[in-house]
Amino acid sequence: MNIFQMLAENWSQGPMTLRYPKRAATAEGFRGMVQNDPTSCVGCGTCAYVCSPGAIAVHDHGRSYEWTYDPGQCTFCGRCADYCPVKALSLQGERPPVYLKRDELVQVLRLDYPLCPVCGKPAQPVNTRVLQRVFAELSPEILAWSRLCPQCRREQHQPELERMLSG
Repeated sequence: MNIFQMLAENWSQGPMTLRYPKRAATAEGFRGMVQNDPTSCVGCGTCAYVCSPGAIAVHDHGRSYEWTYDPGQCTFCGRCADYCPVKALSLQGERPPVYLKRDELVQVLRLDYPLCPVCGKPAQPVNTRVLQRVFAELSPEILAWSRLCPQCRREQHQPELERMLSG
């Protein structure tokens, strides 16, 4: 095929690009920006622990915590959503918006820690990845224990914990 024949075919087909603002549809399984459901997030920090590029950070502020996500650093691997113990994270199915400034899409959520079910004080849950390293199996009792405040963990569940570790 010569160049003139190729040009004639392309000319006869018409434009192949989409006009702005239309976008091509994303493929099934596309992983976009991370979204955090603030009603489910407990501030355990598992997402920050498994985030290789450091796009997610969780900072403790006493009675509350700050969850930060920078899509400019994200590789959109989805590990944060896969490892979230309460399934508070998900990945959007569409492309992120176009932005002009460096930190324009950074998401910052400042949330209160969940309350201890025993005493009602704010309690930072134990990171699930840490629990998996300590315990061979994560039973419902261990997960309930991990959501207590540190004082209630020591006072009310020390004998049970010693039994689980020895058995």
